[in-house]
Amino acid sequence: MRVFLIDKGKEYSYDELLSLLNAEQIYCPLFRGTDLFAYFCNLIRALACGKSLILLDSDLSSSEIDGIDEDEINKSIALDRCHFNSISDVVDAIEASPSEITIFTSGTTGQPKKVIHTIASLTRSVRKGEKYQSQVWGYAYNPTHMAGLQVFFQAFENLNTLVNVFNAGRLDVYAAIEENQITHLSATPTFYRLLLPFGRAYPSVQRVTLGGEKSDWHLYDAIGRIFPNAKINNVYASTEAGSLFAAKGDCFQIPSAIKDKFEVKDKELMIHKSLLGQSDSFEFDGDYYHSGDIIEWVDEANGLFRFSSRKNELINVGGYKVNPGETENAILSINGVRQALVFGKPNAILGNVLCAEVLLEEGAELKEVDIRKILKEHLQDFKIPRKIKFVESFSLTRTGKLKRS
Repeated sequence: MRVFLIDKGKEYSYDELLSLLNAEQIYCPLFRGTDLFAYFCNLIRALACGKSLILLDSDLSSSEIDGIDEDEINKSIALDRCHFNSISDVVDAIEASPSEITIFTSGTTGQPKKVIHTIASLTRSVRKGEKYQSQVWGYAYNPTHMAGLQVFFQAFENLNTLVNVFNAGRLDVYAAIEENQITHLSATPTFYRLLLPFGRAYPSVQRVTLGGEKSDWHLYDAIGRIFPNAKINNVYASTEAGSLFAAKGDCFQIPSAIKDKFEVKDKELMIHKSLLGQSDSFEFDGDYYHSGDIIEWVDEANGLFRFSSRKNELINVGGYKVNPGETENAILSINGVRQALVFGKPNAILGNVLCAEVLLEEGAELKEVDIRKILKEHLQDFKIPRKIKFVESFSLTRTGKLKRS
């Protein structure tokens, strides 16, 4: 009996899922709740029957869902009779479904925005085949957002097992990996940083994927020691466009087949509208969308580049534009640092004063003066935070990224 989902210690089989899909001929176009299995049942039933959905986080406030009638949330609607003889029939129905799914951006730096996707755009990166059918996925993303949907489709279309570890503590994640012999993990760099320190290696994991934030070689090295048998990939994806390309290390390569769908203007990556979902919030420059991602070419002729920063995250410090990611990476390279967040505080003279919050590893005894001394060896003075505060935790967005505002 194949297991579909393991959540909070409870197993749900594909047979159980199929039985519920056939038994309940209703769905909620606007579903909001914390029960992951109920969420997946509603999602699968709607898509397999050709219905469209708006996916809501369980904690979205009224101000964040402007234009949506809250009285319609979790209201059931009857379906025309849909019956499936097997889960494979369900997968086939979803792949051919005309459904559209409305999702919200993560709100990392502002108000969440609605984006509408088709099944085709959501499953662009799904790979199917015999070699994919024995995978066990650590489910480490918010299920209502782009990355969570992409992991779901990859697992579901190959009848894999999903093990929910989203928002789980470090020791609980390791216990889930060991108990369920998880083979694949896909998560934000913040998720992996919060797994440090680690007590031993976990050889069952075959592939580790990072996405949603900038990574660094210090983190890659740590992941390689935790999961010594894993191939490590970094993906470039967004709510607006879905998954576009992958990287080994910190260099991304635009595939030659879609190279003409990208431009770079003032170091910002521009994406052709044909690769995007639909949204009233998109701002175009001709046929190209401003991604907000600042890049640096490594090999322009071959489409090879590094992600530098988000355009709206650059901090003006005394006339200098500071990339907070560069300073964060320098702090994260210091032994004993588990996570770091760099930001600007308004200042009447400088525009902003650069500040940092730092989370230390257990047992580390670093002081502010120690960090500042090490940073002076690697960074220009204006890139070194004037204020460094040690914290015990960080606020995260709904997608598990560091919250920057």
